[in-house]
Amino acid sequence: MSPTTRRGLAIALPIGAIGGTVFYAMSLPLAWMLGSMIAVMAAALAGAPVRMPNGFRGVFVTVIGVLLGSAFTPELLGQAARFGGTLLIQVAFMAAATALGYTIYRTLGRYDHTTAYFSSTPGGLSEMTLVSEALGGDARIVPLNHGVRIVLVVTLISFYFRYVERLDVPTTPPSGANIASTPLEIALLVGCAVVGYAIAGRLRIPAAPLIGPMVLSALLHATGVTDASVPAWLVSISLVVIGTGVGCRFVDRLSPLQMLRTIGIATFTGLSMIALAIGVAALFSRLVGMDGFILFLSIAPGGLAEMSLIAFALAADTAFVTVMHFLRVMVVMLTGALVYRLVSGRPKTPD
Repeated sequence: MSPTTRRGLAIALPIGAIGGTVFYAMSLPLAWMLGSMIAVMAAALAGAPVRMPNGFRGVFVTVIGVLLGSAFTPELLGQAARFGGTLLIQVAFMAAATALGYTIYRTLGRYDHTTAYFSSTPGGLSEMTLVSEALGGDARIVPLNHGVRIVLVVTLISFYFRYVERLDVPTTPPSGANIASTPLEIALLVGCAVVGYAIAGRLRIPAAPLIGPMVLSALLHATGVTDASVPAWLVSISLVVIGTGVGCRFVDRLSPLQMLRTIGIATFTGLSMIALAIGVAALFSRLVGMDGFILFLSIAPGGLAEMSLIAFALAADTAFVTVMHFLRVMVVMLTGALVYRLVSGRPKTPD
């Protein structure tokens, strides 16, 4: 970690902790994640040199992976048939959302073809940014557009379900009944985090810090090896780090006017994608025999970790929602660049 990154991290974490504390004191939904995210985002937009390396964030994402894995049960295997039809809806929504975002970014933003396309893919922030840059896209605008979308989706969904739908979106995600306390339970959960992360990283699985630990934790919990869960205090610390990491994506690399314009267009695009997800969920929920709000959570274009946490907080079929978002990320990773090349014919430089 370079001295600049260390200084940026030392600035970002206290800001995130303060933001989470303020939200917690106000009893706002998902306080530690949303509060830190919004506080650090505001600081970044104001010019604060906040930084967070992916490796540091990944250590704490493993905690969330283990937590989400504890939501998997043997009963989920009997519901596997649900994934087929819903995955088709997910893919159709992703195609429509990408086309919608691309159209907005090209017409309103007047972005070049490459930047507009990779800003529109609903998932894979880091990967889509790297591919876009390699193909001539704007590496400043693509991650900013994805960051705005994630912040917008996560924040609006959390507040909507608490204050409009009057559902119990807790200030902190609920913890399991049996907190890991014995040496064996602690060793099992730590093993899930360390070994899961290492295996997923070696296999180059997308979102390795989340998916690897989650899979191992799911195996142990679904087979009854353990019912131990992560302590609430550790979850809260991890949420502060995750929220802070999202906020750090807004570090100012554009002029203030460019930044405001980009955020404005990205906000409009994000709201349009949310509206599209609501429409798709309302249209197809009866067809697949699923509650509309579960289907919406399964396709909403937010971050994998963030959407899984919202589902966990709402006790809204966490395992199903998490698997659907993992499949979304996988589809984007596997087809994003391929579709670009098929449509473009060849890599294009900014026009």
